[in-house]
Amino acid sequence: MDAKIAWLIGCVGIYWTYCLFWGIKGAQKSKTSTDYFLAGRSIGIWVFILAATATSFSGWTFVGHPGKIFNDGLPYAFASFYALTIPFTGVLFLRRQWVLGKAYKYITPGEMYSDYYGGDAIRLLTVLVAFLFSVPYLGVQLRASGDLFYVLTDGLVSVNFGMFALSAIVVTYVASGGLRSVAYVDCAQCVLLALGMIVLGG
Repeated sequence: MDAKIAWLIGCVGIYWTYCLFWGIKGAQKSKTSTDYFLAGRSIGIWVFILAATATSFSGWTFVGHPGKIFNDGLPYAFASFYALTIPFTGVLFLRRQWVLGKAYKYITPGEMYSDYYGGDAIRLLTVLVAFLFSVPYLGVQLRASGDLFYVLTDGLVSVNFGMFALSAIVVTYVASGGLRSVAYVDCAQCVLLALGMIVLGG
């Protein structure tokens, strides 16, 4: 094992330890469903900004999208404008949803829609839409991570092993710690992404 791969595995190990630390800490602080799903409604503005930014820059952004531009040419680059829809929808809807959620103690969007429209059908539809979007989206991210492990380790770590190892870490800290662990892990991801772009771009 050469020095590059040893450094990579060491840094990934430190990062995964950080993820598991926040999974444990989030679990200890989650006494109610509001604590678990909404971090007790106590996420600060800068934590939110960093977490939302890291969430926006996914494996598709760094792996899939550049690959499509490379294969299909510059015309596909216009698809990059999809990134504008994320903050735009936030400006239009998130503050209103936050105000309503705080006033009426809503925890999920489905709960808010069910209360507004007076039925559980819309709640089930919300869950279905979220499920149909989230599963393929997460699959793309995890596959991208597996591909990166394979390339960066010069084939030492297989795509499937990298993908399933990261899946296990993600499931562990998200399921145990809830939103609080996700937010603080995303903060670290945002800082690492920014440093990576500066170093690689420089």
